This record gives sequence, structure tokens and C-alpha cells, in this order.
Amino acid sequence: MMKYGMDIIGTKIIGDFGAMIPLWEGKVVEAYSRCSPEVKIEWDNGSYSWMMISNINSAPSVNGSSIGYYTEEAYYA
Repeated sequence: MMKYGMDIIGTKIIGDFGAMIPLWEGKVVEAYSRCSPEVKIEWDNGSYSWMMISNINSAPSVNGSSIGYYTEEAYYA
């Protein structure tokens, strides 16, 4: 799981959606923590996504698929 704090702003994020879909690259531009910590990600294509921090760097599925959202550091490790 990704660590939450003010230093999260600017963290590079990779979105992996499967074999035939190109990786999405973006960065965290906003963080919100009232009930559950969430971040706003600005993707290189100009779109935005809000997601819970617990969805970033989550473990691969049982079949070993890497589909999901990762910090750049975790994805290329």
C-alpha cells in the first residue's frame, strides 16, 4: 500500500490495463483524507482520476496479473 502524507503530491503513477492497452502515466496532483485517503491523478492524456490510496500498489491477482495502478518506483522494481 502507498504511504499517505503531504509528500505524496507529485508521485508518478503507472496504470496497467492489460496486454494490448498502452500503459497510462500520470502523477498525483491532489490528496484528500476525510474518511478514507484518496488521491487525484492527472494522466498524461489530460484526464483525471480519483482513487483510494489502498488501490495503488495493491498485490497482483491470484493468476499473477499486473493489471492495476502502481507508483513508478513499485512498477519498475
